[in-house]
Amino acid sequence: MKVFVLFMIICSSKARQLITLDETETLFKKYMLNQLTETETASLKEIFELLYRHESISSRSLENSSAARLSLDCIVCRNIIGALFQTIREGQTEEEATNVITTLCTSLNIENYNVCRGAVALNMPIFVHIIRTVPEATPQSFCSLVLQSATNSNICTTTDPRFEWEVQLPDPPEFVNTPEIDPKPLRVAIITDVHLDPLYEPFGVGNCDEPTCCRYGQTPAQNYLYSSNVDESLYNRSIIYLDDDIMLDLSVASEIKRQRMSSRTRYANSRDTAPAGYWGDYRDCDTPLWAFDDTIETIAETHKGIDMVYYIGDTIDHGVWETSYELINNMNLYLIDKIRKTFGDDVLVVPVIGNHEAQPTNQFAPSSVTGEKLNTTWLYEALAKKWDHYLTDEAKATLLDRGDFSILARPGLRIISLNNNVAYRYNWWIVYDPLDAKKHLDWLVEELQKAEQAGEKVHILTHIPPGVHDLTYTWTREYNRIINRFSATIAAEFNGHVHSDEFKVFYSLTDGTPINVAWGGGGATTYSHYNLNYKIVDFDSKTFLPQNIVNYIYNITEANLTPHLRPHWFQLYDMRNTFGLADLSAASINDLVYRMPIETHLLDLYSAFFSKLSDNRWPYCNIDCKLNNMCKIVVTVLWEHERCDELRNLYFLAN
Repeated sequence: MKVFVLFMIICSSKARQLITLDETETLFKKYMLNQLTETETASLKEIFELLYRHESISSRSLENSSAARLSLDCIVCRNIIGALFQTIREGQTEEEATNVITTLCTSLNIENYNVCRGAVALNMPIFVHIIRTVPEATPQSFCSLVLQSATNSNICTTTDPRFEWEVQLPDPPEFVNTPEIDPKPLRVAIITDVHLDPLYEPFGVGNCDEPTCCRYGQTPAQNYLYSSNVDESLYNRSIIYLDDDIMLDLSVASEIKRQRMSSRTRYANSRDTAPAGYWGDYRDCDTPLWAFDDTIETIAETHKGIDMVYYIGDTIDHGVWETSYELINNMNLYLIDKIRKTFGDDVLVVPVIGNHEAQPTNQFAPSSVTGEKLNTTWLYEALAKKWDHYLTDEAKATLLDRGDFSILARPGLRIISLNNNVAYRYNWWIVYDPLDAKKHLDWLVEELQKAEQAGEKVHILTHIPPGVHDLTYTWTREYNRIINRFSATIAAEFNGHVHSDEFKVFYSLTDGTPINVAWGGGGATTYSHYNLNYKIVDFDSKTFLPQNIVNYIYNITEANLTPHLRPHWFQLYDMRNTFGLADLSAASINDLVYRMPIETHLLDLYSAFFSKLSDNRWPYCNIDCKLNNMCKIVVTVLWEHERCDELRNLYFLAN
């Protein structure tokens, strides 16, 4: 019956050019092996028309893509990776695979040749190793990670059972110790995401043809850009579903091409053509070394009584297509040396590993992987030496194994530096062994249980915030369960990664009450369209809960007007006084969040601070932007948006 229905579909429309996914994968395989016939080449060109992007791909462009476009991307992604699986398992070399995937990358306008070639060459050894050694690995698993949606759990799903796991949580103890507490004040400086760029060129090219600009040797972007409008419904029409089978209708490609060409508008690329600023640049530029130096010096000069520094990771720049072991080692050493020399040996620095510290970027292999260009042991060993002054022997041992560590900072306060980059969706090693991420959470549970028994309070430092779609769903769900179980022990959490200034509220899984807050650190980088910032946090010396958080920034536009003078740092806000809060407890923060949709001046404030008053972001954040910023606060498990919907409804009822 199914065959008959398929036959009728094909016969009912002679204009359709239907191709099965098996046939599509075969086309890509033949393309990779240079075995295409003339007819097959024509069919592949039609597929390229379906997939061609009008702008280079990025996390932002993926987030803004429609569900139809993402579904099409997912289907063809599986075909391309499926073909790669076949050719690698049939003996294709890394170099051959790199060449053909680079060509695909440029043909689909994902990026230019240099970026495609560099990124593919750096990552190909990992792909090849996983394909050759893990029979359970599938193209679906790779594509579901890359195209994971922040809002739709049905986009590009995977059925790999290895991705579903659960941590074991111990019962609360019957008795806990009461440690002696040091009553002296505790003040901590929070710094994150500095993204040092040793190639930063002041007054150089601020608007280039690469993902990261303001670097020596770059050329300006094209004089003209092109804009096209394509009816999104065409992407839906290109996918034909028949029971459990999926086909592509290549006849739609000609209409997509026609619409793209007929609506193509050429306009002068006059936007942001000014040279790179001296103290940083709002465009896709990272941090000059002297701007980072000024940040550290300003903290030390302005804020007396700093007891500790929490550095939340991401030292390396965004030139992910040309990173090297030498660059990473040099910048990691530069950062920690500057902090230590400025604050002195008596100020404890607790660092976290960011996803950009790896080589290649984002790749964190299990400790069992030891091969050259594959292992992450080199990074853990290098950081253990650089951070040696601040680490105990026990902390160094766990850092060397997995990139996590725990230290007792003062009587009653334990700090846990958790490497959650292992659950980052761009970490291909998740497909190699999804359970490796579980080991980090199992260790976290052990550390929290020991702290609970000892009567200690805990600060958790992790680079990537909870609940974001950069993390796998299982990780966000299980991490949420851990926070629930140990909410009485966890006094504070700090994150980085996103560069915006935001926070997250955790809620009880039993009665829905607010139980914890994860505070974002912002970022000491302008990438992309932000002002630099740092934070000063004062803690209660008995409970180790934050008493107040104050954020400091400088405005990039203003600073670059006087490159010969140091930037003018100023207080952006004082969390308690600016928002009129009695304290920074989870209950108070939750009350603030639920006032935002009704008392909209609070929503306006939060959204202004979200971008740190960026001249290139804040004025353009409309109500949809503001509501999205607010919604992120209450999502700590990927795809669980019930509270977000509740807040949106409150806004529309009140306004």
